[in-house]
Parts: sequence; C-alpha cells; structure tokens
Amino acid sequence: MKIHNYLLLVIAVFTPALSADTIVLKSGKKYEGRILSQDDTSYLVEVFVTKSIKDERRIPKDHVQEIITQAEDDKEFETIKNLVPTPDRIDADNCEARIKSARDFIAKYPKSKHVKAANTIIGTLEKEYQVISKGGLKLGGQLITSADLEANTYDIHARMLLIDIKHLSARGSYQQALRAWETLQNDYSKSAAYVSSNAIAGRILRAHIAELKKWIKTLDAREATRKSALESLEAGDRERTIALLAEKQQAYNALIEKEEKELRTRWLTIDPYHKKALDYNLRNSESALNSLGAKSSTQTELAGPAFRGAWSALAKGDLEEAAKLIHKLESMHLPAKYTEPLAKQLEEKQATQAAEAQAAKERAEQERLEKIKAEMEAAEKAAKEAGTKKKGRGKRK
Repeated sequence: MKIHNYLLLVIAVFTPALSADTIVLKSGKKYEGRILSQDDTSYLVEVFVTKSIKDERRIPKDHVQEIITQAEDDKEFETIKNLVPTPDRIDADNCEARIKSARDFIAKYPKSKHVKAANTIIGTLEKEYQVISKGGLKLGGQLITSADLEANTYDIHARMLLIDIKHLSARGSYQQALRAWETLQNDYSKSAAYVSSNAIAGRILRAHIAELKKWIKTLDAREATRKSALESLEAGDRERTIALLAEKQQAYNALIEKEEKELRTRWLTIDPYHKKALDYNLRNSESALNSLGAKSSTQTELAGPAFRGAWSALAKGDLEEAAKLIHKLESMHLPAKYTEPLAKQLEEKQATQAAEAQAAKERAEQERLEKIKAEMEAAEKAAKEAGTKKKGRGKRK
C-alpha cells in the first residue's frame, strides 16, 4: 500500500471524532467537549458548537454537577465506525488502509466491547477489497466485479458521468455540470443514464440561466463599482492592479477561444465581467432547455443490451452473433473506445477459428491420405500373399 495514500486517508477520514467528555451543569445543561485546562475555580473547555465548529468556554467549577469521562476505546471507535459505508469508486489502497485502521483498533483494545462491531466492519471492507483489488468497482453503493464491469462498461461509464453531474449540480457548479452533461450527450446518447438525465439537466439549465441573467443584469453596476475601487487606489497600486486585470483578461480570452474552437463546448468558463461569454452561455442554455421537451425516451434504442450481448457472444465463441451485434453498435456511433476492443477481439477469435478450421482440414486430408496409403499397402500385401500361395500349390502338383 502506498504510504501517501494512507496519510491522505488519515487526514481526510480519521480526523479526531466528535466525541468527548460530557460536562453536566447543575442547571441540567450539558456540554460535549474536552477539558483543556483548569484552575482553582474553573475549567477551560473546548466544546462542539456544531459538528464542524469548536469554541472555548470557561465554566465555573461550582456550576458543574459532574463530568462523565468517555473511555478511550469509545472515543477511538467513533472514527472506526465511520469507516463504512465506503464511498463510491473507492480504490484498493484506501480500502486497505481502512482495514488496517480497524485491525489496529482491535490490536490496541482486544477486550473492548466494540471488537465485534470492528470485526464486522473488517469483514465488509475485506469483501469490497476482494472485488476492487481485482479491477472491480463500487458504484451506487453496489459492488461491480471486473467481469460485470467489462460486460457493461458502456452503461457503467455513463452512470458514473451522471453521478458526477448530480454531485456538481448539488455544489452549484452548473457550468461544470453542463460540460459533463455535454459529454454524456455526445458519447453516451444511447445509454439509459442519458435517457434519464433530462430531468436533472432541466433543473441545472434553469438554475444556470437564472445565474447568468443575474450576472448580466448586474454587470454594469459591478463594473462601475470596480472602476470606483480602482480610482480610489494610489497611482502606483492602480497601475499594477489594472495591469494584473488586463493580464487576467488576456488569459481568459485565450481560454474561451480555445474552448469555443477546439473543445467546441456550448458552455464556456464563466467570468462574471465578460459579457460575451455570459451571453454565449445564456443562448446555449436556453436553446438546450427548449430542446429537452422535444426528446422522447421511447425513440432511443439503448446500446447497453447490444454491448452486453456482443461481449457474451464473444465469450461463448458465437462469432456470427458477435459480429452482428458489433456492427449494430458501430451503426449506433458509439465512441471507438467501446467498439474497437470488441471488433479487435472478434478479429482475433475469427483468425483463431480460421486457423483451427484450416488445421482440422489439413489433419483430415492427412488422415485420408494415410488411409489410402494403408489400404494400398494392405492390398499389395494381400496380392503378394495370394501369389505366394498359388505358387506353392503349383509345386505340389
């Protein structure tokens, strides 16, 4: 296991748990926290205001009724119990690091009441590791073996992209979400994921349109504010800031030119001060939203079944069926990265099958010739024996 992956896991997943001692006041109020220090009259306590926010408070000792100290193994198990469920697309190193952490907990606290639960966690993680380490995948909370991934790779890649779109949308990254949807539309238009993406795409487009209209509407006011801020600067600072803004604008112009001409994307990177890009994105977003209503899922023939069928036919050696399905996939204009491996496998199996047929034909011909030869030799031997007997009878006369 790579050390840096383990360290990242420790930082990202195994940060100190939100568990602590409980400080119970005489008023009945409770604080979950950690006593940092104390003097004769008070405690300095680090308390959890929320799951992610801490604060320090000084609590007079005469206000405290009791302090309930949490056992060390209870505290550490707070991190262990969060090892599962694992996230989608977890890699083998991350999974292995989680297993190690759970085993380390058991080794440290072999008599803890949490050992049974820790072993259950290890069992779950080991099951996932067995699949993932062999090229499998976790997606949508489900484990997919490497064989299933190979047989369904087109649909699974489309599903992964749709999940990314949903995550980007939830974060408010509408432009990135629409870029991903554009890829789903261009490369996976024959997938179930794309067919089901219209609803989420509609929500993203409407949110992005509202965002763009707000930026366009406030553009003049924001530019005036920026101009006023620049004028308030000292001459030297103003010149440096103007030069920096010009440099930034030049780099941005080069970026969107590349996106528009080379990437041919309908959604350019947004600069709230660049009206051309705002208008461009708005036009394309409104056009895409209008076109969603004209689409019908019943008109789309899905490629997933044909892809699985071709893979299965190749595995079983039914090359005629495989050839028919691969031709169908190619006519559906799937990206070459999905059809070419199937076509190459078909070509290799056809070559192997042809070579085996030729070898069988040659063996059959050789066997036929050997049979003829054997029959001729047997006939010659019989004739020779018959001649010898006839000659022997002639001598006796």
